Amino acid sequence: MSELLRLDAAALALLGHDVVTVSDAELSAPTPCTGWTVADLIDHMNQRHEAVIATVLAPLDDHADNPRDDFARTAARWVVAMEQAGDRVTLPDRGPITRERLLPIHFLDMLVHRWDLCRALSRPYPVPDRFLAVALPTARAITGPGSEFHGPGGAYELPVETNSALPVMDSLAALLGRDPSWEPSRS
Repeated sequence: MSELLRLDAAALALLGHDVVTVSDAELSAPTPCTGWTVADLIDHMNQRHEAVIATVLAPLDDHADNPRDDFARTAARWVVAMEQAGDRVTLPDRGPITRERLLPIHFLDMLVHRWDLCRALSRPYPVPDRFLAVALPTARAITGPGSEFHGPGGAYELPVETNSALPVMDSLAALLGRDPSWEPSRS
C-alpha cells in the first residue's frame, strides 16, 4: 500500500468513526453544505465512492436503509479499489485521472467532509499535523487559478476569503468553498 493510500485510509477511518456515532436525531441536522442534512452528506459520500469503486470492483446491489451503516463498508471498498486500480482511475463525471493525483484530492475531500459533519454536530474535529501538511498544498493546488476542480462545473465551490489567523482545518474548508465561521444555528 502506498503512503498516499495509507493517509487516505486513515482519513476515511477518522471520518468513519464520526459517521458511526451520528444519532438518528442528528441525521436531519443541517450542514455547511448548502441545502444538505447530515444524512444527505453521508449519502453523497457513499454514492460518490461507490460510483468510482464500480469502475474497478463489481458494484454492490444491497444497501442498508441507513447511510451510516453503508459508510464503513464503502470506505473499506474504496481502499481495496484503489489498491487494485492500477495507475489510472476513472471518475464517472470527469474521466481518467492518475491514482497519484486522485488520492491527495480524495484525502483532502474526506478531511473537509469530516469538518462538514463535525461542524454540523458541534463536535471537535482534531486532525493530525501530518495530515494538514499534506492537505494544505493539495487544497491550494486544486483551488488555484485555472483548476478544473473549483468554480462552475467543478467539484468544489469557489474559495471563501479568509484571514491568516484561522486554524488550518478551517482554512482548508474555506479553500473548498465552505464558510469557516458556519455554525448550526446560522443554517
